[in-house]
Amino acid sequence: MAASLRLRRLGAVAAVAGGAYFTLLSNPSIASSDRGSSPNLTALKQRISDPFASVPSRSVSESTLIGSSLANPLDILVIGGGATGCGVALDAATRGLRIGLVERDDFSSGTSSRSTKLIHGGVRYLEKAVFNLDYGQLKLVFHALEERKQVIDNAPHLCHALPCMTPCFNWFEVIYYWMGLKMYDLVAGRRLLHLSRYYSAQESVELFPTLARKGKDRSLKGTVVYYDGQMNDSRLNVSLACTAALAGAAVLNHAEVISFHRDEDTGRIVGARIRNNLSGKEFDTYAKVVVNAAGPFCDSVRNMVDNEAKPMISPSSGVHIVLPDYYSPEGMGLIVPKTKDGRVVFMLPWLGRTVAGTTDSNTSITMLPEPHEDEIGFILDAISDYLNIKVREVQ
Repeated sequence: MAASLRLRRLGAVAAVAGGAYFTLLSNPSIASSDRGSSPNLTALKQRISDPFASVPSRSVSESTLIGSSLANPLDILVIGGGATGCGVALDAATRGLRIGLVERDDFSSGTSSRSTKLIHGGVRYLEKAVFNLDYGQLKLVFHALEERKQVIDNAPHLCHALPCMTPCFNWFEVIYYWMGLKMYDLVAGRRLLHLSRYYSAQESVELFPTLARKGKDRSLKGTVVYYDGQMNDSRLNVSLACTAALAGAAVLNHAEVISFHRDEDTGRIVGARIRNNLSGKEFDTYAKVVVNAAGPFCDSVRNMVDNEAKPMISPSSGVHIVLPDYYSPEGMGLIVPKTKDGRVVFMLPWLGRTVAGTTDSNTSITMLPEPHEDEIGFILDAISDYLNIKVREVQ
C-alpha cells in the first residue's frame, strides 16, 4: 500500500499471469524532478509498459548484487521481499537509485500473503474522527481513500471494488450505519467506488441467502451496503517486485542475509553477507544504506548488528479461516460490525471460497504461525449469530 503513490506517478505495474509478464500503463503527470539525474523518465515508462518486456533473470540480479563493492556500492539494499520491501525498492528504483533487494524465502511468503484481502478506505478512522473530533484521523481517511483508488486503477486485474453488507437488527443501527456510510461516500468524493445504499430485510436475504433474518430475540431490519476494495495481495506483491526489477532494481528471492559488514573507521553498516538458499553459495553485497523491511523478523535482523538491541516488534496474530463457498455469495462480503469484545469480523468471497477473520492477539514469532483453537472458535461464534446455517469446525 505504501508504494501506491509511486505507482501512481509512474503509472504502471507489472503483473504475472500464466507464467508471462505484462504491464498496465496509465498517463499521469510526472514531475521530472522525481528522477534527478537518472536516465530519461520516458524511456523508463516505456520499458515498464512494454508488454514484451521480461524481468531480468535470477542470475542477472545475483550478478548485480555481487558486482557491488566498497568503491562502487548500491545506493540501497532492502532486506525483505514483502509488500513494504518491494514497495521501497520500486519507489527508490523509479527515482533513479541503484537498488538491491533480497528475500530469504519467496516474495510475499509471509505476512503480505495472509491479509484479509481488503483495500480499506478508512471507514473506521472516519468514525473515530467524528466522535473524537480528531483531524488526524480524518487525514488518514483521505489518504487511505486516495491510495485505495490508485491501487485499483494501477492493477485492475488484481484489485476491484467489493460490496460489503452491514446487517442492522434495529432501526437505530439502520440510521447510524446509513448516515455514517453516506458520510464516507461524501468524504471519498472523486475517489468514490460506488454509492452506499440501504436494502430491506427481504432484499438483503435475496442478495445474501445465508444471512439470518431472526435470531436471539431480534429480527433483521435491513442492511447497509458500501464498497471497499479487494485485492490479490500476494500477486500484487509479486507485481511490485517485477515492476521494481523492470525499473532497474536487482531483486533476488531465496537469498538470506547472514551477517553485516561495518566500516572499520566509522562503524557504519556498509554491506551484507548473503547466502543463496537454493545453491548454498555465499557472496558479499555493498550499499550506502540498508533498509530493514523484514516484517515481524526485523528484530532478528537488528540483532545481527547489535546483540543487545532492545526488541521493537510487538507481534500479534491475525487469524483467518477458510469456509466453503456457500457461506457467502460471489461478489458480496458481510461485516460483523461489533463482536462481543468490540472487534470487527469480515466474511468475504475469495477464489471460490469464503474467508472469515480476523483476530488480534499477542503471539510469538514463527516462520509458519498456526491458529489456536480459541481464535478459530471466536471467528466461528462471531459469524454464527448472523447466519441461518450451522457454523462448525470440521476436524
